[in-house]
Amino acid sequence: MPLTALDPNTALIVVDLQKGLAGVAPTFGEVVTRARLLADAFRSRHLPVVLVTVDGMAPGRTEQPSRHTGAFPPGFADVVAELDPQPGDIRVTKRTWGAFATTDLERRLKDLGVTQVVVAGVATGTGVEATP
Repeated sequence: MPLTALDPNTALIVVDLQKGLAGVAPTFGEVVTRARLLADAFRSRHLPVVLVTVDGMAPGRTEQPSRHTGAFPPGFADVVAELDPQPGDIRVTKRTWGAFATTDLERRLKDLGVTQVVVAGVATGTGVEATP
């Protein structure tokens, strides 16, 4: 069912659009372009924009031993410049699939009175699906 109206206190959560994941999907650039349009629209309406990046894995996680478990290289978690990160954007660094599980994102959004979220990103089977 298409959504035709947003609550007046909606936040945009952009997940995993970072330098270290730029090659994860052939459509990465297109996703970034569309996320930028969304971010600009939210910013122009003074609505919160949350930029979520992944930087490492949670300590003790062993369910997927084939996944990277060491430190990521410098700059891996930097938001891609094409999103035009702004000083007022909320930054969240996660170490699990979802952006809420081990971060203070829920509290921060509640403190702002957010009643609805729009989630965008490239890894829909992991980062985006795991966030709401």
